[in-house]
Amino acid sequence: MGRGIGLGMTLGGVGSGWTPAALAGLQAWSECDGDLYQDPGLTAPASVGDPVGGVPDRSGQGHTGAQATLAMKPTRVASAFPSGRGGLSFDGVDDRLVLASLGAVFSGNDVPFTVGIAFKVTDTAYRTVFGLGNSATGTPYAMLYSTATGTSLSHYRRDDASSSSSVAGPASAVNQAQAVVVTFGEMPGVIARTAIDGVSEASGALDVGATTLDRFVMGGVERAGSVLYPFKGIIGAWVVVARVIGAAERRALAAYLRRWMDG
Repeated sequence: MGRGIGLGMTLGGVGSGWTPAALAGLQAWSECDGDLYQDPGLTAPASVGDPVGGVPDRSGQGHTGAQATLAMKPTRVASAFPSGRGGLSFDGVDDRLVLASLGAVFSGNDVPFTVGIAFKVTDTAYRTVFGLGNSATGTPYAMLYSTATGTSLSHYRRDDASSSSSVAGPASAVNQAQAVVVTFGEMPGVIARTAIDGVSEASGALDVGATTLDRFVMGGVERAGSVLYPFKGIIGAWVVVARVIGAAERRALAAYLRRWMDG
């Protein structure tokens, strides 16, 4: 069961010079309004309206957002956020990007991580914002997904033995740009935490067994090659860290993503 709280804070106190580069353990950092490519090799630039198969990783770790199959590539769009920044439009059918070789980093028993993401979901179906899966089997996976009512974001995790757990997140919104920061693996208790715009948060225990993972996907969760609850909406930026970041860092990351969307 999740536990929701109002944080009673604003994001304005975080210095505008802060960037995700300050986060120890940074594994991926991509923004979808700069140089984008039609191919995973990052050779063919993508203009507005083009399919996107390669999103550069600014972290230096080489975890490019990649998709080789044309039908599964999201589309580059302009002026997707209040700031005027563009983003990637996911069709809710099969579009998704795989973050190269990142899934295995989080494979195992309660391996901690943080993900920050700027996005807006555009309908009220079940939609996965990001997920970790296994390319060979549909059994182990983890995801952050919006519920069918479109009013909350929830963690779900299923281990190699098919034991599962979920944690309901805070109230969300359809067709609204949101800066979401989620963490998993906080101890004690294997806590999963979701915060939206730094002002609402929910958390709870998400303790299952070993989870063998090799696919980290933006816009869905892959299980044996099939996508579950493909995302429909716009994704603008994401940040992935190989640890549970602290409260001050969560606020800083949320503020950065919020500024990115609002200008």
